[in-house]
Amino acid sequence: MKILVVEDHAMVREGLVRIIEGALPDADVRAVGTATEAKQHLDWAERVLLDLSLPDQHGLRFLEEIGVSHPDLPVIILTAYDEPAFRTRASEVGAAAFLSKNEPPEVLAAALADLSAPPDSGAHPRLERLSPTERQVLALFGQGLSNAEVAQQLGIEEKTVYTHRRHLMFKLGLRSAQDLLRFATLYHAGLD
Repeated sequence: MKILVVEDHAMVREGLVRIIEGALPDADVRAVGTATEAKQHLDWAERVLLDLSLPDQHGLRFLEEIGVSHPDLPVIILTAYDEPAFRTRASEVGAAAFLSKNEPPEVLAAALADLSAPPDSGAHPRLERLSPTERQVLALFGQGLSNAEVAQQLGIEEKTVYTHRRHLMFKLGLRSAQDLLRFATLYHAGLD
């Protein structure tokens, strides 16, 4: 997997490279600090990890450009600005995921790895955006399991379940936890 990291802070950029290489040893990682530099590597990349705050261009504007020039290139937004408006706009312009820099490192590795799975061609269009792990979490919510029960069932931390829940809401365009539970129940019943 070829991963392009676009992050303007050198220390954070180097840390991200180390996290990715540690979690995904087969990954080929390149890291740059500006959108201008990143444009030179888009043809090479299979995944992009993109910060929103870049010195030469806002990350959302760059995400839009990537969507036009490389529409099949998955882009994960990784930012300190975990604001609903940014999440909504990133979803609208095609982000594959939106991660906060406050997330534990394993969430980043899981998001990158989950993008490797092929989409289910028979699925509802909104469901095609979900990773296999997110589909598992959605199905377990649909069975009526709590966050703690989902964590136990999947062998993960409860905090990671909360992260998956936020990603599900983002990718499915849902506004509340209640909306997610209704959707999960319909999904489990086969009425999606």
